[in-house]
Amino acid sequence: MSAFLGALIKVFVWIVPVILLIKFVEKKSPLSFLGLKEDFRRGLVWACWISLLLVSYFIVQNLILTQSEWDFNLGFDKWLNVIILVGITEEIVFRGFLLKKLMQRITFWKANTITAFLFLTIHFPIWYRNGLFESPGILLTCMNVLIIGFIFGVIYKKTNSLWSVIIIHSVYNLCISIFM
Repeated sequence: MSAFLGALIKVFVWIVPVILLIKFVEKKSPLSFLGLKEDFRRGLVWACWISLLLVSYFIVQNLILTQSEWDFNLGFDKWLNVIILVGITEEIVFRGFLLKKLMQRITFWKANTITAFLFLTIHFPIWYRNGLFESPGILLTCMNVLIIGFIFGVIYKKTNSLWSVIIIHSVYNLCISIFM
């Protein structure tokens, strides 16, 4: 499948339904509802600081603990579909829409926990396809994604900007692509 076709599928499966739900069911502006309009500057500041911490963590971890090869040859498909679009699509769905909708009915902490678990489960099909479930590290991987999903929710709540978690998610995926 071409990179562009993969990107189009992500947009039409993940983003378009959310935008249509917000526009026609919620009867609200999708950009405002999702947190893509308000507090952009605050979200950008948080994203920059946390991204700097993430990159530093991955560099230190790689230099001291794993000492694995760094792979900067990522290719167009990985840049478009893993690094850029995954951050946008998953954050629009999980933090921008689901977390916000759940918070209308239950507390933030419960909503964030549910969203983090849902975020974890959407990774299962690709992990299954890649044979990760046969890996001894699958439990650690699951815990890592669950915690990251939970932290993304806290950052989204704190910044009131979806841009913060979109950028951080993309930087995280970039680090995983380079260092793992």
